[in-house]
Amino acid sequence: MTPPSDRPAPCSGERIRAGRAALLGRRELRGRLLTRALADQMDGCFHRLGAALDSGWALAATGGYGRGHLYPGSDVDVVLVHPRSVATERAADVARDIWYPLWDGGLKLSPAVHHERSLLQLGGGDLITATALLDIRHLAGDRAVTRQLADAARRQWAKRPWRWLAELRQANADRWSQTGDVSARLEPNLKDGRGGLRDVDALRWALAMERDDIAAALDLPFDDLVLGAATLVDARTELHRLTGRAGNVLLLQDQDAVAEACDLGDADELMRSISAAARQIEWATERFWAEIDGHLGHGGRRHPPIHGADVRVRDGELELTPTAPLDDPSLALRVAALAAHGGTRLARSALLQLAGGAPPEDGAVWSEPTRRAFLSLLGCGPALIEAVDTLEFHGLFSRYLPEWRAVFSRPQRNAFHLYTVDRHLLQTVVEASRLVRTVSRPDLLLTAALLHDIGKGRAEDHTELGVRLTRRIAARIGFPDADVDVLVTLVRCHLVLAETATRRDLDDPRTAEFLAEQVGSLETLRLLHALTEADSRATGPTSWTAWKERLVDQLVERTAATFRGERPAPERAPLAAFVEDLARQATETGELHLHAQPGADGVGVVAVASTDRAGLFASIAAAFAISGVDVLSADVWTTPDGLAVDQFQVLDADQVNWTRVEQLLRRAVAGEVDLHQRIAQRLAAPRLRRRPDAAAAPVTEIEIRNDASSTSTVVDVRSPDADAVLYRLARVLRDHDLDIHAAKVATLGHEVVDVFYVRHHGGQLGSTAHAGLRQELAAALR
Repeated sequence: MTPPSDRPAPCSGERIRAGRAALLGRRELRGRLLTRALADQMDGCFHRLGAALDSGWALAATGGYGRGHLYPGSDVDVVLVHPRSVATERAADVARDIWYPLWDGGLKLSPAVHHERSLLQLGGGDLITATALLDIRHLAGDRAVTRQLADAARRQWAKRPWRWLAELRQANADRWSQTGDVSARLEPNLKDGRGGLRDVDALRWALAMERDDIAAALDLPFDDLVLGAATLVDARTELHRLTGRAGNVLLLQDQDAVAEACDLGDADELMRSISAAARQIEWATERFWAEIDGHLGHGGRRHPPIHGADVRVRDGELELTPTAPLDDPSLALRVAALAAHGGTRLARSALLQLAGGAPPEDGAVWSEPTRRAFLSLLGCGPALIEAVDTLEFHGLFSRYLPEWRAVFSRPQRNAFHLYTVDRHLLQTVVEASRLVRTVSRPDLLLTAALLHDIGKGRAEDHTELGVRLTRRIAARIGFPDADVDVLVTLVRCHLVLAETATRRDLDDPRTAEFLAEQVGSLETLRLLHALTEADSRATGPTSWTAWKERLVDQLVERTAATFRGERPAPERAPLAAFVEDLARQATETGELHLHAQPGADGVGVVAVASTDRAGLFASIAAAFAISGVDVLSADVWTTPDGLAVDQFQVLDADQVNWTRVEQLLRRAVAGEVDLHQRIAQRLAAPRLRRRPDAAAAPVTEIEIRNDASSTSTVVDVRSPDADAVLYRLARVLRDHDLDIHAAKVATLGHEVVDVFYVRHHGGQLGSTAHAGLRQELAAALR
């Protein structure tokens, strides 16, 4: 037995660490049970550490810890309150005796030392301190001090309700602008996102005003809201425990493990449950703060008056009149469109009435009023998202589109997307509404935007299923057969334009001919152009770059020329203005020369001129990989006198030391450095890389075709992102005596897409050699 003199003190760092480790290791303690157990453990420590405090001194918990919950990675918020007569130095000495064992235990302590008056003064002007004091809870010392401080803090809070509510409202808006909606994000911020745990706290603090007019603004019992938030508490707790960090963003790579820890079937089930809980919080939060805005005079911008025989506006909400025809199947869509265009929210009473009204008949073609109301709703711009979410909160939108249920709150196992499937579709419609003046049929554009990913969420290819669903839905809406065919084409081709523009040689006439064959008409091409931009912008901030936009625009114009019977002049990536001088230097000196020109949009042009030699492209790719250059596309020219000019579009050209890259290439060409060995060493070295989500990890696909170009063989490679992929592929092509005529390179999340246009002795590679080349390319990537 350990001698008494050697035993750890009751609250030593060693005991604290051991106690926390024991709690974190108990798998039966999940979510709220674990946060309560961790808080109880800390309570015991503080009770013992503060046992000797004199009268007038108190130790109290604040913030989340004050509410009796402590997440595994969260700070421990605690305040030592001392008499005003005590000197600052004396208070600091007492505090250190309490804090040091906790710091020694590795705890993230957020301590404060105050006398009551200084703490209240701070809380009188600072929102964070004021709200922290609303949750103050006694731990040790003079209980009367804590009770008096808590009462004074609540009185001070309630004394200036509208000032604090305005600050809370602004704090909410600031958080939401940074984090987005918990219900719609694929990687949600469980604490600070809209519909997250901080929104529940904000409502709790508002209700602490204890005013009837404020309490009446909440649309459902607060206890029900807390119960619904339990899903978010559980997920955040397990995220902290599993990662060992205090993060609040539930990343794709952590979702399977958190789902298992929460005893849920898989990550999709976890994310759907989080989305459902967040939607309830969003609903209550939105309704509450809209009511408060009326008191604060923040009614927002003026909207046109709403005119409708079946509705009326009262207290800022759209209600149904007593004579509204609840048996009219178009009513819900008509009312939602009126509210969205008028900038008014639907009253809860109206939504309950509509939910009890007549649904459209299953499979029946919609009436003309229903179709018009549907298209009007789609055209309301950013207000569409809240309008559809409000309808579907009461199960109304999916009455018209039962197919919506399969994509509602459906996560996407794709790191390139920001949103769930339903939010992405709605966001695409919003983006498309900004482009309606660029097309002749806005109704088809908006409908295609809503339906382009309607086939997601099933095992079948989402485009193939989406085509079948779109044909059925479009006919049910009441579109004529010719319009149904256009909508089906748009859904079938919604990825084709962007993929072709970024993965094919636009100088090859076969590229524009292929797209023309796919879309069928110039009008459909224009619609697809707008849909592609809207879809890309709705995917995420990196999905519609200036580089991608230029390629798409160029392909659309070349395809339009094809429809007009014109044969446009080659527009292969033109040589940059500086390349002529670069080529002259290379010719005169006989040396390799490189020049880089950064672009205003982040995409720069880099050209290399050198005497042509076998494997030059592979050497350049190796030097770029070693130097961290992110290549977007490449074009290769060889002059009749044997000068090779390789021109690249690269990201962040201004961040690269191009002089060093040029020197490295010159040494490689001179045989002074073995780039292949350098790359091999680089690949052999252990690296810290973010692990892609297992469900979303791409597999290697290699396609070799002679029908995609009239002059070259097209080698199309999709593979997981890795070091020096471009170099590894280029080396294999060199070993097969293939000249790279052009290349398109892109990194999409954890996937790279590299497309090469190659020629074998000036022509296409024979089809009998395709299988062997494919095997060696796959081996190089392994």
